[in-house]
Amino acid sequence: MWMSTWVAGLFSGVWLAAFFLAARFRWFSRMKKGFLVTLVVAIVGTGVFSTWLIGSWGYDSARTILQSETSKALANVGRIVESEIDGTINIAITQMSAATQILAPEINGHISDRAQEKIRQILELNRRFLQMSLWDKNGNPALFLSLNKETEPVMSRIAAAFSLEGKTYVSDPYLSPVYNKYIMDLSLPVRSSTGEIRGVLAAKFDLEEGLGKLIERTRFGESGYAVLVASDGRILAHPNPQRLHGDISSYASVQKAFQGGEGLDQGLNQAGQERLFFYRTMKGPGTVNPKPLVLLTEMSRKEAEEPLHILRQRVLLGMAVLALGCIIIAHQLSLYIRRPLHDLVEMVEQIEKGDLTVHARDFGKDTVGRLGSALNHMVHGLLERDRIKELFGRYVTTQISDEVLKGSVDLGGESRNVTILFSDIRDFTSMSEQMTPTQVVSFLNEYFSEMVEAVFEHGGVLDKFMGDGMMAVFGSLGQIPNHPRRAVMAALRMKALLAKINGERNMAGKPPIQIGIGIHTDDVIVGNIGSRKRLEYTVIGDGVNTSSRVQSLNKEFGTTILITETTYALVQETFECRLMPATQLKGKIKALQFYEVVSVKSA
Repeated sequence: MWMSTWVAGLFSGVWLAAFFLAARFRWFSRMKKGFLVTLVVAIVGTGVFSTWLIGSWGYDSARTILQSETSKALANVGRIVESEIDGTINIAITQMSAATQILAPEINGHISDRAQEKIRQILELNRRFLQMSLWDKNGNPALFLSLNKETEPVMSRIAAAFSLEGKTYVSDPYLSPVYNKYIMDLSLPVRSSTGEIRGVLAAKFDLEEGLGKLIERTRFGESGYAVLVASDGRILAHPNPQRLHGDISSYASVQKAFQGGEGLDQGLNQAGQERLFFYRTMKGPGTVNPKPLVLLTEMSRKEAEEPLHILRQRVLLGMAVLALGCIIIAHQLSLYIRRPLHDLVEMVEQIEKGDLTVHARDFGKDTVGRLGSALNHMVHGLLERDRIKELFGRYVTTQISDEVLKGSVDLGGESRNVTILFSDIRDFTSMSEQMTPTQVVSFLNEYFSEMVEAVFEHGGVLDKFMGDGMMAVFGSLGQIPNHPRRAVMAALRMKALLAKINGERNMAGKPPIQIGIGIHTDDVIVGNIGSRKRLEYTVIGDGVNTSSRVQSLNKEFGTTILITETTYALVQETFECRLMPATQLKGKIKALQFYEVVSVKSA
């Protein structure tokens, strides 16, 4: 954690901010050797934090590479295990298929010694077959052979149904109480020479045999090993046979693996040891909705991170050496420029007090001389900065301030044809009652970040926030003849982003939210409204009220995006819209026509 890049970046950022404050307010100016201290802090801090940041980045990169290589190795092992399982099953099915050719003519009559001998040879040749049974098409057992424990022949309904339909069936691995090992059920149809299905050949197949040896050969360093976990959370294959069938479903890595994918986790194993777990989901061999298996590697965290500890120690040593060198360099620099610096220090002190009328004399063309010239330029820049800061401190939106800097905005007022967009969250009051104030603010910040971005994408200007609602204007800045289309496109984008937000809320177990958007195109007054000390660049007029009330109609109509007939006349060729009932808005004499925006028309 100490070497994490984000931790190093956080401390570097804090140090950088602190140093800027120290330099800006001359915290070391009261010390006799304040300039030397400033140089030491600047150079040593920059060197040490740069080394720390780069070292942390290298540390995290090394850790990422280590994890990536381990994941690749795990993936290769997983492919080998999958290939082993598939190959073993294919061989078993091939052997059973050869037996069906002999059994087919005799399934409805007496099973000859030759046929029984054939089955017995298969059982002896492939000891992973625990038993085989032959069934006629009516589900009656015709032959049963077992070289291990004698049990009654049993065939599942699923296996019978699949094979009687002419398909090969492979079950998911399961722990057999009879054989005390993980086995699978295999079955395939027995066909006559004419292709008629005359019965089913079924077998119980040992899955553990062979996998244990394969897993045992899979090692990671001195302490790492691999484990194969069945779908019930029990160990199917382990280098230590005594651990077989142990239940490790409580492992967080096993639970994550069954949720899909692969990754890295850390925690305690059943022995209470601190371990690193790499997990990977594997496809199961079953025919019907196969249950996944999990390949899990367990390794000592100390062993895995030993190279990283060595790297961290070297970075710390480098930081110490670099800090010492930076102190020496800082001292030499202070000696070089101490004499002429006194006058510059006094000038900076005056600037710190707010006196921007001071001026540095000419110290020549060397570094200190250029510093004096730079200070003179800085004073001029501070004056200019204060003027701009005072001017643009009145504005909220950076779009407007940029236009003012270009001289494109009339600081008075003008009549413009614009498109106004209002949006609002439905039933936000009742929803916010279930949330703390902090949660409400956090939710609104995330919500408005998405919605405002949609407005900016289509050239809109954010006018203001109103609780859970917002107002945006299209066409108030510059010449934008297609501002109605931009407004509707922004609304559709907001609707799409709302779906994304609701998807994330659904995954978090939170209810979805609904919004209403009203759009109206009209002539309004665009200008600066406010007091002498504070102005707001906004729009006023009847069109603003109309747009706000159109937005409210979404509740009545059960819609998301409503536009007025004025806007519809300008965008009807671009968007699919649905005519809504004529409605009289508050403050209007006659009923107006509205349209619901459905989608963009196809090209």
